[in-house]
Amino acid sequence: MNNNFDISVNRLGRTSSIVALAMMSMPPIYVTWAMGIHIDTGNVLAALFNVAAVFIPICVIENISYYPILGAGGVYLSCITGNIMNMKLPAAVSGMTIAGVEPGSQEGEVISILCVAMSSIATAAILFIGMLGIGFLVPYLQTPLLKPGFDNIMPALMGALSIPFFLKNIKLSVTPIAVSLILCLALGPTTVQRNQSYIMPCVMLLSVAVAYVVHKQKEEKK
Repeated sequence: MNNNFDISVNRLGRTSSIVALAMMSMPPIYVTWAMGIHIDTGNVLAALFNVAAVFIPICVIENISYYPILGAGGVYLSCITGNIMNMKLPAAVSGMTIAGVEPGSQEGEVISILCVAMSSIATAAILFIGMLGIGFLVPYLQTPLLKPGFDNIMPALMGALSIPFFLKNIKLSVTPIAVSLILCLALGPTTVQRNQSYIMPCVMLLSVAVAYVVHKQKEEKK
């Protein structure tokens, strides 16, 4: 049953990803062919190469990082709908916590898919409502009093979600937190963010090595 579930999820995920990619490609294709607007292929490929060189490693690392929490179905759906870090991931983690299931289990993957789907629907509904008539709130939300809060939504969300995991595995959490903090203090947040596609896998590998050492020590004590 588990095997059939995984096969079905991956088949549907690959198919929906291909369809979504094709649909996303329609606007530029329409502009180029139907409207007769000339696009310099050389410039497009040069710009694409520059963007791909930065974002392809980030995409690979992020998907590897998300998979243990979201599962295959959650990753497929999150990548199609976007806004993973500050919407889909928190929704999935909260749903699994409320349901009392572990990330990586089949039950956890089902909950993850449902939470990501509902988060996507809620986001689309809120954006649609906002598009229709609450634009008048934007100037108030961008006031000096409220703007710092909205600028720090991501750190607040990730901090609130990370603390329970850190407290459950304090020994394993010390290494990535300490290394990331030292790099931010030494290099500056801007430099770390610009080079995250290289820093993140290094920190991940170091964390795996520390986890292996901790696991071996526990086994030796037994």
